[in-house]
Amino acid sequence: MSSQRAPKPVRSYHLIALALLLAFFAQCAWFVASVPLTQMEADQILRGVALLRHIPLDSGPLDSTAVTSPLVPLLSVAGILFHLPRNPVLLDQFWLDQHRWFIRAPFLLAGLCLGVSLWYVARKLYGTAGGNIALGLYAFSPGIVACSSLAGPQIFAAWGAFGLIFTAIATAHTLYAPREVILWNWKRITLLGISITFAAGAQWPLAWLLLPAAGFMLWAVPHRRGAALLILFAAAAVALVLLDLCYLANLGAFAGGLAHAGGLGFAPESLPPRLLGRMLARFFFDAAPGALLASVGALAAWCASRRIRFFGNTAPLIVFLLLLGMGIFLAQNGASVILFATLPFLLLFSAGGFADLIESKLQPAALAVIFAIIAAQAAYSVASLVRMYSRLPGS
Repeated sequence: MSSQRAPKPVRSYHLIALALLLAFFAQCAWFVASVPLTQMEADQILRGVALLRHIPLDSGPLDSTAVTSPLVPLLSVAGILFHLPRNPVLLDQFWLDQHRWFIRAPFLLAGLCLGVSLWYVARKLYGTAGGNIALGLYAFSPGIVACSSLAGPQIFAAWGAFGLIFTAIATAHTLYAPREVILWNWKRITLLGISITFAAGAQWPLAWLLLPAAGFMLWAVPHRRGAALLILFAAAAVALVLLDLCYLANLGAFAGGLAHAGGLGFAPESLPPRLLGRMLARFFFDAAPGALLASVGALAAWCASRRIRFFGNTAPLIVFLLLLGMGIFLAQNGASVILFATLPFLLLFSAGGFADLIESKLQPAALAVIFAIIAAQAAYSVASLVRMYSRLPGS
């Protein structure tokens, strides 16, 4: 008998997830092919080139007043690193636009990875139905499609924030086994460190998510809290090393970036509450209208049923509310990126609520509602792409 394990069979839920990811990729490809490189993307690339070639800039990635690290500028350059002309003058908008597929490729890959991560976590927490609902809402969210198709901090911030929280929770659960803390978990610690790097590197204030991550870890393993904190500190140390590499091991510049990040103060938005609420509703409706609608039903179910208020449903809601508050109170420090980072948690919470409703007596109604929401959002997303394409010059 062969000692090799037989390959796992392909299940129907794998095919559904693959179909949804292909639909997501097709929308992103359409977006990349249709939308020229923006000025903000060009600025990111020029800052990345300036960092690599040690060209001083008045407002570059090494500027101590920057809200972000050089992570995103470097990722923007990664796809064209071996095609860069020696003369910086040749890096004009036309040349960059010709290479926009290579420039945007890392961000599209991050969008696909975030979708897979969301599906995996939702399926682990809520079963196959929860995984399909989360990925269905994700694949047709216009804001996620757009930010996965542009070179910007949003998608890496969202992926890093999501990975930080749920890698921390998953790593804490491994502590129930009586094994050596660091050596046994080195892969998870490295993954957690990369998640912290993506989150904090894309937007410094997202480093605050280490607090709820620590809280969840301490709650999950009350008998090994010292080990849980040791893992989190080790992952933070990995993240510091990786962030220092983003500054090309320039400790002075890295220290300046950290000092500025530590000085980001809370500044509540001075808008009237009604106008602020209208702006937030507009953001979520534009970015993920299906998730916004589904979250209303999920929140009602969460409030009404004690059975639904378990840790797997409550944790994403807590993080969503925390990030929402940060988006309001840190309005001058990248609020749009912080608000975008709430979307995976909103999608996960919505999927969890409806997955529980599907297992209840309300199954027919819950299935009809969530299917209608996903179908309507899919039609809206595709129609938005068609409308955007029709407005482009020469189309």
